[in-house]
Amino acid sequence: MRFSKQIWILGAVIILAGFPHAGWAQCTSSQDAAVTCFVKNAVSTGLATVPPGMNQTNYRAYGVAVSKFVQNPTTVAVLFGLSSAAGDALPPADANGTPDQAAQDNAINAMVDAALKDGLITLPSGTTADQLKQLARDMTAALAQNTGVSISPGMVLRTLDSYVVSATSLTGDVNWLQVTSGVSNLVNNLLASGLMKLPAGITGGNVTQFAVDAASAIQQYKKTTGKARI
Repeated sequence: MRFSKQIWILGAVIILAGFPHAGWAQCTSSQDAAVTCFVKNAVSTGLATVPPGMNQTNYRAYGVAVSKFVQNPTTVAVLFGLSSAAGDALPPADANGTPDQAAQDNAINAMVDAALKDGLITLPSGTTADQLKQLARDMTAALAQNTGVSISPGMVLRTLDSYVVSATSLTGDVNWLQVTSGVSNLVNNLLASGLMKLPAGITGGNVTQFAVDAASAIQQYKKTTGKARI
């Protein structure tokens, strides 16, 4: 599985993020230094490997960024929901079963961009959107390996897709005004019924816009993979 060998590092970094930065003589100047040393040692001893497309410097910076991301409960909640849903509803394969990792990666990247743009999450100082997308992709790969009994986490994405399918003409054109209206009604009903509760600073409008942006990412995924629905 992609990144399976070093997924455990994410958990270790999460643990490090919760502890004060003391313990290693050469790594006590800051929490960032402690995480950097941990990742460096994990790679040098063969416990982890640098992912394709990264060098050791990038990977250490990624470890530091992860330690910052996981300290924000809202960011963790959004990423966990997005990653588990994408792993279930947007598998890395075309309609004919041909592997297509890029299709899933592009959909996840688009949804992370939407979450940032629509105000659901913000980047901590010293981190980048690319690092957040990398974490979302790594989490998706890890969560997709779960073979236990569970409620389909992709249900939310499939619900959004149902609005896209309903608003798609016989020629394949999507009426995005219709999609937006349907999604807005859904969000408003969930809020009114108490089934959805929003953290301070996030409005129903933020959620609606993110849901529409996510629906657009789903539609692009379907075009890429040749699927009629997810």
